Formats: sequence, C-alpha cells, structure tokens
Amino acid sequence: MPNLNWDQVRQRYPDGTMVPHITGSRKFEVLRVADDAVYFKWAVINEGTVSRCNLERAVELLNEGVLLPDPSSLTSDYRTLVSDERPTIAIALLKDLGFW
Repeated sequence: MPNLNWDQVRQRYPDGTMVPHITGSRKFEVLRVADDAVYFKWAVINEGTVSRCNLERAVELLNEGVLLPDPSSLTSDYRTLVSDERPTIAIALLKDLGFW
C-alpha cells in the first residue's frame, strides 16, 4: 500500500467536499486542507481538524499490518495506537482515500 501523498489529499478534497462518514448515510464537509491538517465541519462541530501527522502514522501502521482494516476495531485501534483526535473522521478520510 502506498504512503499518504498530501498533494493527492489536497486534490481529492477541494473546499466544500462532502465525505461519507464510516457509519450510516451522514456526511461531513471538508472545509480545507492545509499543510498540517484537514479541517472539517460535521453536525455540531463548526470546525474540527485531523492532523496530517496522525493520518500519515495511521497509513504507516496499516502498511505494517499493525492497524487492520476491520471496521469493527479500526476506530478503537486508531484511538489507542495513533490519536484520540477525531478517530471516526480520520478513519472515514482513510477509507475515502482507499486505504481500507
């Protein structure tokens, strides 16, 4: 599996892109992709972030087989092994980017 290419992330998520959440039919909006994070809006969160370094670390762990692309445990494993920073949004981004 390839590493996370931030230029591709920028191209995939122009401002205002709607991304499916990992559960249900709800979506969240990518407000912008900066050098350090993906900024999003979802439900009552007017502006949240998922850090680039956390997404990159998650992809490394997926590549190493430490994080398994199993929907039932991926969010909790992400929270434990990577960060507690918006794990469901991070996992939704990784899924949308094709990493699992």
